[in-house]
Amino acid sequence: MRHWRYPAFALLIVLHGCNPFRTGTPEQPGGQLINYPQPTTTDNVLRILALSLGAKDNRAYLERLASDFAFSPDPVQRQSDNFRNFPAAWGYEHEEIFLAGLFSNADSIAVEWHNVLTQPQGEGATVTAFYDLTIWSQAQPETHYRGRAEFSMVQVAGIWNIRTWNDVVEGEYTTTWGLLRARLLATG
Repeated sequence: MRHWRYPAFALLIVLHGCNPFRTGTPEQPGGQLINYPQPTTTDNVLRILALSLGAKDNRAYLERLASDFAFSPDPVQRQSDNFRNFPAAWGYEHEEIFLAGLFSNADSIAVEWHNVLTQPQGEGATVTAFYDLTIWSQAQPETHYRGRAEFSMVQVAGIWNIRTWNDVVEGEYTTTWGLLRARLLATG
């Protein structure tokens, strides 16, 4: 008499739509998927930098840097006390460490490029762009960095990468991307 209970219970579950063997409805991924443009133009490289900073995607950001990448802060700014521990040569590895520190300290990051000027030079190009970098964090609700970036970009097999990045103070606004790097380096 007890043998009829199990099939009856299984039939009751199936009739109510609770089939334990049916696959569930897939959930949407928690993170936002970024559709990066192809790095086939210098403008797209700048877009990728902006998108990857907003997404805190160090892989996408670092992929746009050449293996011999070098960053140079503003020469006048470099003389200040903020840069006393700044390395003589800032390369790819320093940029990787900088990104890790930036992403761990910032809740949100946004960068806007404007007045972009590209001058082709053989297999490369010189790109000058003004930037507005905004960082939101628990420690400081909103911090702005502004200046001018002078890039030397190289093209290999149709893909553009940044070889050098010179930071330049513009006007009286002295909180630049270079200063952000120096401050994060100082805080370790």
